[in-house]
Amino acid sequence: MTPKLEAAFRACRGVARRSASNFACIDWLLPVDQRRGTEALYSFARRCDDIADSPAPLDIRREQLGRWREQLRAGLAGQAEDPVLVALADTVSRFVVPQHLLWRIIDGVEMDLNHASYATYAELRRYCEHVASAVGLACLSIWGCRDDEAILPAADCGVAFQLTNILRDLQEDGRQERVYLPHDELARFGCAPIDWLGQIGTDNLKRLLSFQCERAAGLFDAGLRTERYLDLGPKRVFRLMWTTYRGILAQIERDPLVVLRRRVRLRWPRKLWLASQVFFMRS
Repeated sequence: MTPKLEAAFRACRGVARRSASNFACIDWLLPVDQRRGTEALYSFARRCDDIADSPAPLDIRREQLGRWREQLRAGLAGQAEDPVLVALADTVSRFVVPQHLLWRIIDGVEMDLNHASYATYAELRRYCEHVASAVGLACLSIWGCRDDEAILPAADCGVAFQLTNILRDLQEDGRQERVYLPHDELARFGCAPIDWLGQIGTDNLKRLLSFQCERAAGLFDAGLRTERYLDLGPKRVFRLMWTTYRGILAQIERDPLVVLRRRVRLRWPRKLWLASQVFFMRS
C-alpha cells in the first residue's frame, strides 16, 4: 500500500471514529481490508450528507454537490486527490463495488436538496433506496457477498433504517420544511405537518405514526434475512446495526408521540449489551 493510500484510509478511519454512527464499531468486527473499505464507503456517504445538511444557502449546496459529483467521476477514473475518494476508488476496484450505487447515493442527496414532498409511499421508498439501501448494497460487495438473493432483503433493510430515521427526526425535519411522509397517507389519516411541530400531537397523528411503524417493522423482518448471506464478521456488523435501529423503532412503537418530545436513541448500557451479544456470535 502506498503512503498516499495508507493516509487516505487513515483519514476515513478518523471520520468513522468521530461519528456517532454504528460504523464506528467495525474496527473490531471486520477483517482489516473489509473494515477499511467500509470506512471509505461510510466517509463518502458522510460527505454527501454533510453537503445536504450544511447551513449554506441552497444554491451553494447544489454547487458543492455538483463539484463532489465531478470529483467522484475523476476519482473512479484514477485521478482522485481527496483522501476519501482515494480510499473509495481503491475500495471499488478491490471489492468490485457496482459504481452505479455510488451515483445513486449522490442522486439521493440531490433529491433532498430539491425536496418538496412525496405523493405516495412508492416515491418515498425510491428516495430511501437511494440514500440508504444503496449504501447497504455497496457494503455487500465489500463484505464478500455475491449472492443475488441478498439484494432484496438488504434493500428492504435500508428502507427500514431510513423510515426509522424519518420517524425519529420528524420534528427536526418539519422545522426545516422537510416532509417525508407520503401526502396520500397524510390525507388518509387527516394529518398535516402542523400536527407534529408541537409537543402534544393528535390522535390522528398517533395513528399515522403507528401505521408507519408497522410498515417499518415488516421491512425489518424482511431485511433480517440479509444475514443469511454474510460471513461471521459482516454478520456481526449487520446484526448490531439491525438491532440498534430496530430498538429505536421499538421505542417509537410503544409511544409514537415520543418523537415530538425528544430525540429517540438507545442508552449506552443498551448499546454495550448489544455489542457484547454480537461479539460473542459464533454463527
